Amino acid sequence: MAVAIFCLGLIVILCGLYVKGLEPPADPFTTPTHIKPEWYFLAVYQLLKVVPKDFAGIQDFNKPFTIIISGLFFLAVALLPWLDRTPADAQHPIKRPLVSLAGLAFVIFYITFTIWGYYS
Repeated sequence: MAVAIFCLGLIVILCGLYVKGLEPPADPFTTPTHIKPEWYFLAVYQLLKVVPKDFAGIQDFNKPFTIIISGLFFLAVALLPWLDRTPADAQHPIKRPLVSLAGLAFVIFYITFTIWGYYS
C-alpha cells in the first residue's frame, strides 16, 4: 500500500512539474491528412479511395458504392453457413476449387488493400 501511494505521489509530482500543453482545438469540418482508420478498416478505407468520386454523373459515387459492396460481402460471409450446400464428404479444399479460389482471392485482396491503405 505504501508503494502504491508513493508511486501515485510521484506521478502527481511529475505531472505537476512537466505540464503538457493542450493541442489546438479540433476542426470538425476538416479531416487532417495523417489520420487513418484502424488496421482492420484499412482495406475498406483504401477501397473508398480507389473508387472514383464522380462516376456516370453521380456525385460522391464512392461512398455508397463502398458501403454497398462491403455490406454485401459481410452479409455473404454471415450467410455462408446456410448458403453452402456441399456434402460432408466433399468439404476438402481440393474438391471445392471455386470456393477455395474465391476465398484465396479475398484474402489476397484484403491483405493487398490493407498494406496499400497503410502506406498511402
